[in-house]
Amino acid sequence: MISSVFSSIWTYLEDVLWSIRSVLGSCFTAIPYLFSAGEERKEVTEQYPDPISSRTADDLPPRSRGLLFNDIERCTGCRECELTCPTHCILIEAEPGSEVDKIWVSSFKIDFSKCIFCGLCVESCLPQSLKHTKQYEGAVYSLASLVTEFGRGGITSQQRERWARMRKQNEEEDSL
Repeated sequence: MISSVFSSIWTYLEDVLWSIRSVLGSCFTAIPYLFSAGEERKEVTEQYPDPISSRTADDLPPRSRGLLFNDIERCTGCRECELTCPTHCILIEAEPGSEVDKIWVSSFKIDFSKCIFCGLCVESCLPQSLKHTKQYEGAVYSLASLVTEFGRGGITSQQRERWARMRKQNEEEDSL
């Protein structure tokens, strides 16, 4: 019984000595950094953006996934990217366009606060209007600033009337 008490006290003292040694070892490692002693212990923090060592778009790998860009002139409004997106960060508002087969994309919004940059939307885009850019810096002060809108804007009543006249003329020409 006495030997078990001594062994438990001995184990406790070993643990205390090991912790003291660990704390002292950490202090001896950190103290030179506090006083910048030695060549290997100099400051390593970089200011951002550092013009010498900061990355540029040319430094990035060719298949890097930066912020998304939509070429609205090529976009057909098919909504494949909106349906494919797992986080539902893409919202498309489209209306019938000037021709029967054409769609007018009035609003194409991407919410980068939800986007996980998976690339599924880019892969599913048939006209290849949606692409990843080399821009990776998207820091803003408000969440609303992370919503980027591409689009042609809403259709005015004058445009609707002109398109209706154009469709009617095309139908008349086709019937002749």
